[in-house]
Amino acid sequence: MAKSNVSMSAGNSDLGFNMTPMIDIVFQLLIFLLVVTDLTQKEIENLKLPLSTEAVEDKADEKDKRVIVNINKADDWATTKDIVVKIKGKIYNLENLKEVLFTHAETKRDENDPNQPSEIFVLIRCDREVRWREVQWVMQACADPSVRIYKLQFATADFEVK
Repeated sequence: MAKSNVSMSAGNSDLGFNMTPMIDIVFQLLIFLLVVTDLTQKEIENLKLPLSTEAVEDKADEKDKRVIVNINKADDWATTKDIVVKIKGKIYNLENLKEVLFTHAETKRDENDPNQPSEIFVLIRCDREVRWREVQWVMQACADPSVRIYKLQFATADFEVK
């Protein structure tokens, strides 16, 4: 009788895997990817872009040289101005905008000739209901003598012919 108990216990041995550590790792990777995706989306605000028939698709090859400036109509609670200017989700006024653009420009300026314009370029994403003079305000901040960013791009939406 003892012999049959031994043979049954040998046949019942569990050779399965403990999946708990693998599931923990998968959930941690999933959470990490969700957090990283959320952080990258903060650069781009949800705007109604102006329509264009002649736009060229953005390849985004040089993301390390691009600063995205979002211009939107202001809510009553956000600011006393007519517009809200954001970079990476943070609101800036004209003076602060010049400072942050200067900081970005200095990172890519030619060390041998600091008087040259920066290699940084600015992508302006503006809501179609914002007045053009507000966009000019941002353009003037880029062209300020201390900032010297002269390459600008404008985001537009495709014009759909019906």
